[in-house]
Amino acid sequence: MPFTITAPKKVFGTIWTTQFFSSLGTGLTDFALGVFVYQRTGSTSQFALVLVCAMVPAILLSPFSGVLGDRADRRLMMLGSNAASGAVVLVLLLLRHGGHLDTWHIYAGAAVLAICGAFRDPAYYASVSQMVPKEQLGRASGAVQTAENIGIVAPPVVAGVLLSTVGLSGILLLDLITYGLGVLALMATVFPPVERGDAPAGKPSLFSDMAEGWRYVLAYRGLLYLFFFGAFISFTVGLTQIVVTPLVLAFASTSVLGATFSAGGVGIFLGGLVMTMWGGPRNRVAGILLFGLGQALSLVVAGLRPNAVLIGIGLFGCLFGIQFVRGGTATVIRTYVPDSMQARVFSLNRFVAWSTLPLAYLLAGPLVDAFDPLVKPSGSLADSVGQVIGTGKGRGGGLLLMVLGTAFLLVVLAAYLTPRFRNVETEMAAVAAGREKAAEEATEETAEEATEGAAPGDGALPEEEGAEPELAGSRRPDPAAGSEAAR
Repeated sequence: MPFTITAPKKVFGTIWTTQFFSSLGTGLTDFALGVFVYQRTGSTSQFALVLVCAMVPAILLSPFSGVLGDRADRRLMMLGSNAASGAVVLVLLLLRHGGHLDTWHIYAGAAVLAICGAFRDPAYYASVSQMVPKEQLGRASGAVQTAENIGIVAPPVVAGVLLSTVGLSGILLLDLITYGLGVLALMATVFPPVERGDAPAGKPSLFSDMAEGWRYVLAYRGLLYLFFFGAFISFTVGLTQIVVTPLVLAFASTSVLGATFSAGGVGIFLGGLVMTMWGGPRNRVAGILLFGLGQALSLVVAGLRPNAVLIGIGLFGCLFGIQFVRGGTATVIRTYVPDSMQARVFSLNRFVAWSTLPLAYLLAGPLVDAFDPLVKPSGSLADSVGQVIGTGKGRGGGLLLMVLGTAFLLVVLAAYLTPRFRNVETEMAAVAAGREKAAEEATEETAEEATEGAAPGDGALPEEEGAEPELAGSRRPDPAAGSEAAR
């Protein structure tokens, strides 16, 4: 490359910008391919299958891809994944241009793109702590989380406009350009080295490294509880995304539905902006619980009445809060988990948190169908709950949102009453400090032994009186022993 970016902050800014556009481009492509399938087949199930193909491979491969993210060069992993994704999009574009794009091409393309993302994302998430100082990790986590969430929420709105103007071919071309920019950025940057600690004797197998990641998470039970908390949120948000459409269309037009979803998009954007500028509360777990409480109350508000303003406020609050919950979890990982273990921990977090999304998509329809009869004018709850939330078409979705919000409140309360969850940061910080101190003492002892054992004729110079031995720096404790260090 004619120029190289080496300053860590500039590297992070460059990578974040290009990955943001790549994420948005991938989301646009996935959604546009689904619409293309629906227009060709008229089948909602086949439309949903495209979205499933774009998600399930990433979930299933997460535990394995995280191991590679801790073994291999993370920049090269991202570079290879972006290049492979660009090649897939190029093939789809050529098939579309030649009039040969078939449904099975789309399923295969969405699945391969998901596989590429499964290897790129853990490497990206883990590399943030290589580039950003510890005191800025909260803000960096907010920026990364914002880019990811916009890539999920924005495509249904933006793709609708682009499909009517530039069509599927134009969206594929835009996505190809974003991957090209990502490849160029990765070629032009140099990531700071990863602190990998002492290498174990022999080369451990892929499965032993994966098991080591699980053991690390299980050693800090509160961290696993954080992952489960995120899984519940994913389930709740997944259900809400599906339920809101029939809920609003039962009393309003599609333009009102679009405005309602836009309110949620604004919530994600503003939440991410605040998180990026602020970095989140000092006590991250308390912040996670506080904003989780706000999400729960927002769901209750969204289901309260057949009113687009209330539903929009509910979506805004729910998606505003998710930035701080997920951003806070990511900051805990980046602050206390060793660099050499972070890709595995991030991938396991994704595996647990995203595993509930397909379940939410599958259960949304049956749950609405089960709740709807309860709040019909002649339903069993019409004279009780129906007097508060209303009765008739679409109110089953409102009742479901209120039940979800109430369940969310109970989950937040249970998390607060669980000491391992509430004190996970304190536990990890204390262990990190102890391990770091032990590592420093071991390094000092090694340096002293080397100095005392130097023979007169071996080239070693005598120390001046009062001088202290010069140390090469402390070593991060071995993650295999369940340790982690505060950076």
